[in-house]
Amino acid sequence: MRKQQFIYKTWKELLLKVSFFPATATEAKDKTILYFHGGGFLFGDREDLPEAYLALFLKNGFHVLAFDYPLAPETPLREIVHCLEAGVHWFLENYQSRLNLLEPDFFLFGRSAGGCLASILTANHYQHQLGLIRFYGYHHFDHEEFVLPSPFYNHYPKVPPLTAQQLIQNQPTVVSGVAERFPLYLSARQYGNWLSYLGPKLNELTVNDKQLEQFPPVFMAQCRKDPDVPIVSSQQMAAAVKQCTFLELDRNAHDFDREKNPTATDIYQKLLDWLEEQIRNRK
Repeated sequence: MRKQQFIYKTWKELLLKVSFFPATATEAKDKTILYFHGGGFLFGDREDLPEAYLALFLKNGFHVLAFDYPLAPETPLREIVHCLEAGVHWFLENYQSRLNLLEPDFFLFGRSAGGCLASILTANHYQHQLGLIRFYGYHHFDHEEFVLPSPFYNHYPKVPPLTAQQLIQNQPTVVSGVAERFPLYLSARQYGNWLSYLGPKLNELTVNDKQLEQFPPVFMAQCRKDPDVPIVSSQQMAAAVKQCTFLELDRNAHDFDREKNPTATDIYQKLLDWLEEQIRNRK
């Protein structure tokens, strides 16, 4: 598949990039999915969307723009959000001149921590945002699962905090693979100190029910027995958003779409149908 790369922002000498995948369909819909990766804000790669599902978007006429963002704890979450706000504005300012698109209409899509980021940015009420796609994400941090030792992650070999903190860099960093930084996240969840890595003023990044009532249409999917992110967060959003499609999967998994499988393929097909519906409703 074709791909272009652009720098959308320089953050403390760190080059933040986007990967642009133009639609491969004969007739592109000229709608773009702005994608934010997962990784608990501590690790991850902008191109972590499984290739099978990326290709599905492209062949159905949707462009995909995948974003870097600086990682915590070297960069506090509030600054991560500011960087991605700049990323959305970069798209809106450059969709014609750099990406050769005719329309600025977009959907925000995030998985896990990326779903949190997409939720926070949706509260900005972008004029051209047609909807929010959130897979196993959240919109606030007021869950006891985030501050208590995780039974799921404590099945893994223990990573003491002092050992994990040796992975923290002296300068902002971006695009870190699972092998490099997952032990930092693992330790944070094992010892219940994950939120301390995200910086101060997390309450200011909470999306409240009043804001959710003003959201554009939302499509969500999450496993009912998600061992990482409490499903109650998705249930709360589904109850507050006026137009919400929420699919609860009867599985014990977090990123149910990590690899291609029949359940995930069915979810993505339902998502494509939902995307088509939002475009029809916009006309």
